[in-house]
Amino acid sequence: MDSKAEPDEDAGDDPARLAALVCTRNRPSDVARVVRSLLDGADAMHLIVVDQSDDEVTAHLFSEPEFAGRVHYVRSTTRGKGAAMNEGIRLVTADIVVCTDDDCEAPPGWVSAMTDLVAANPRVAVAFCRVEAPPHDRTLGYIPAYLPDRVRLMKSALATCPHRGIGAGMALRRDVVLELGGMDESFGPGARFPSADDWDVQLRVTLKGWHALETDEIAITHHGFRTYAQGREHTRRDWLALGGAAAKPIRAGHPTGLVVGLYVVFADAIVPMTRDLLSFRKPSGMQRIVSFCRGFARGLRTPVDRRTLHYRVVRPG
Repeated sequence: MDSKAEPDEDAGDDPARLAALVCTRNRPSDVARVVRSLLDGADAMHLIVVDQSDDEVTAHLFSEPEFAGRVHYVRSTTRGKGAAMNEGIRLVTADIVVCTDDDCEAPPGWVSAMTDLVAANPRVAVAFCRVEAPPHDRTLGYIPAYLPDRVRLMKSALATCPHRGIGAGMALRRDVVLELGGMDESFGPGARFPSADDWDVQLRVTLKGWHALETDEIAITHHGFRTYAQGREHTRRDWLALGGAAAKPIRAGHPTGLVVGLYVVFADAIVPMTRDLLSFRKPSGMQRIVSFCRGFARGLRTPVDRRTLHYRVVRPG
């Protein structure tokens, strides 16, 4: 990957046990808030910010004295969240990488708690926490959240279907993810499948014999407000990517993928539509099914590296 790294000298060489990664693009105020929250009361930590912004505002922000020696800032020329994640994961020196989004806010000790969660479970390669929404006007829009109700261990790809954690509160076992070639850069904002990078890594590690875990005992706050009009586009995007993620195991020779896809469509699209009909409400969910099928078909047409469970790069012609 071609990128220009501009870390503080000491930050890049910090062999601290704790490591956190934030990827950002064109959100200087948001990323400043989450970085300040991660640094608040933190012990020694390798905190990496990978910036794919179109301008230099975020770069200037992280040149300020308050971040000097505390943040490993990377001005990246890559595009897409998956590429930014991989750039950051390869720079980390710790065994476990704790990841969040640039529109979040972490409580004190969050990185340490997520690290301990994975470290205490040697077969767990990816873990998710609660992602909570702050108070907001629900008449104007919504904030995506993820609210597991207990600690839950997932040992199979099928077990992840009703428990798809989100990347705003995620920890990864670095060596396992790198052994699988890093994040699949076909997934996530800016990619061919513009979401579901979090579920994709869950599927991949469980298909390779590792476990995933979620907890209700650790939480982070998500500030990503969306209007309902924006939500319709995000639904289309998310379900296109879910279809692509569900198709990949089938394309790689894992029959489990068919069950995974059927489960997601039935539980999260057909069942809600049926409830609406029985309650004499206008049914919602058709867009989900259509987008999922489009993503699923696109995935079935895309070659897969069976060792890493990555989609291969599709080039014109």
